[in-house]
Amino acid sequence: MAYRPSRRTHNTPADAEPNMTPIMNLMVVLIPLLLTSVQLIKISIIELNLPPAAAADAAMAKQSKKDRVKKLDLAVIITDKGFYLSSSSAILKARKGKPSIPLKDGQYNYELLAEKLFAIKEKASGRFQDTESITIQAEPSIDYQTLVSTMDAARSIKRDGRELALFPKASISALVL
Repeated sequence: MAYRPSRRTHNTPADAEPNMTPIMNLMVVLIPLLLTSVQLIKISIIELNLPPAAAADAAMAKQSKKDRVKKLDLAVIITDKGFYLSSSSAILKARKGKPSIPLKDGQYNYELLAEKLFAIKEKASGRFQDTESITIQAEPSIDYQTLVSTMDAARSIKRDGRELALFPKASISALVL
């Protein structure tokens, strides 16, 4: 059964173009709004070196004693009590069981850390091959900003208005308790 067409008349001709003015007005307002609300993010990259693989340690163990070079193997261990400084030959302690650089008023003392590392750098230069590298270890509860600030303190120190390099080759390692 066929229905007859509606009696209403349509006033729009079939070839009429749609009115784009409201859409254009919307875009003119939205584009500047979106561009001004974009947040610009500054991304910083810290170059770090991972510790050598176990295979490299095994190959080094096979070398004869006269071929081996004395290494400093300096490490900064970050705990909730402060910083422990250690090398392949000794651990720098303030008192028995206490950290080398304890917390000062509940905060990490990065200035004293840089000073101690500067003293170690002066004593070690010329005696050890790896006076440019340091390993930083942290407890799992240590936050990321503390780790980065420790790396910054270990990289350089300001002396007499100029910046001196301490240990620019920083490596991050897991803390083994």
